[in-house]
Amino acid sequence: MKISIETAKFIDVIDIASRFVAKNATLPILQNIYLKASIDNLIIRATDMEKYVEIELPCKVSLEGAVTVNAKTFLEIIKSIEEPIIEIDADQRSQIVTIKSAKDTFDINGIAASEYVALPEVPKDNVVNIDTQIFTQGVEKVEYAVTEKNFSPILTGVLMKAKKEADGSKIIFVGTDSFRLAEYKSKSISEGEFSLIVPKITITDIQKIAEYGLNKECENMNIYYSENLIAFELTIKDIKIVSTSLLIQGNFPEYDREEIMPRSFNTKILVDKSLCEKAIKKIGILTKDINNFIQIESSKDSIIISSGKTEKGSGNTAIPAIIEGEPVLFGINGRYITDFIRIMKGDELTFRIVDNQKPLILGEKDDQEYKYVIRPLINN
Repeated sequence: MKISIETAKFIDVIDIASRFVAKNATLPILQNIYLKASIDNLIIRATDMEKYVEIELPCKVSLEGAVTVNAKTFLEIIKSIEEPIIEIDADQRSQIVTIKSAKDTFDINGIAASEYVALPEVPKDNVVNIDTQIFTQGVEKVEYAVTEKNFSPILTGVLMKAKKEADGSKIIFVGTDSFRLAEYKSKSISEGEFSLIVPKITITDIQKIAEYGLNKECENMNIYYSENLIAFELTIKDIKIVSTSLLIQGNFPEYDREEIMPRSFNTKILVDKSLCEKAIKKIGILTKDINNFIQIESSKDSIIISSGKTEKGSGNTAIPAIIEGEPVLFGINGRYITDFIRIMKGDELTFRIVDNQKPLILGEKDDQEYKYVIRPLINN
């Protein structure tokens, strides 16, 4: 195999592929990426056996062939090269991969391509076309509410579903760890309905691909799915990327019931998000060792955020607020609020509260399609 290729473009795609390589695999082949040169393009593959990626891009091919090479070492070398064009030469007998530029030469040991695993192919019977920006926003707005390890596998994934609502078809993203839940809705291009749970460890990597696509003016992406697999396909100028993942099997919790996601409230509070974040961080100095517990109490035209009595001491701070409805006092995990604030686009944070026992909903003042539900804490 012998090719020459633009260094900058090659770094981009190898960086993407490296995200899909197994981090602690006992099989060396799973720490490698697969390279295959054919006619006038290069195919790159990577997998950890749960998520897969295949990238196809044009390059100058002098000799066809295939090899696999350690992803981390290969990427570090490519990133260190300053020349605009590099040459990759793989000896099919020795499996030594030579990386050359005008100034540099590296020889690294590879593994035969014949030992690499086959990538699954998702049938194209079920296809959804989605706006790339909506996808990246949807994942960003909910994935932080999901943990990668949970007693229930269902809760380690992001729910993607499409459904028809009164105001049109929607694409919906949902994430939860059972203590909090984030839901984001947007208008859907496709009319069909589906419900799929994608592992968080996969969908966050795919989000990075989509962000790369957005930067290269890739406005739409295709999603193919079957009973247990999902594939995301992006065409970014002359680069084609297909990322495939296993789906999480099971039924996602029926989160849109009144007892989980209330629809009527007794109190509404509006605050500046920056002031709220600073206040929570102040009080968090005392409570970070006890589930980041804070108390929020409404006053006439402010809210008081306090720690209660802790082993380290106690503290409180007040910030201005616009309050409608009944007075409230409730306990909550302060980090859950700051997680939401970091994702917000606007400057004003809303709290909608039933009472100190039922879930409360956080949101942005002018965004009705993004909801963040948190269970209050009881201070013992």
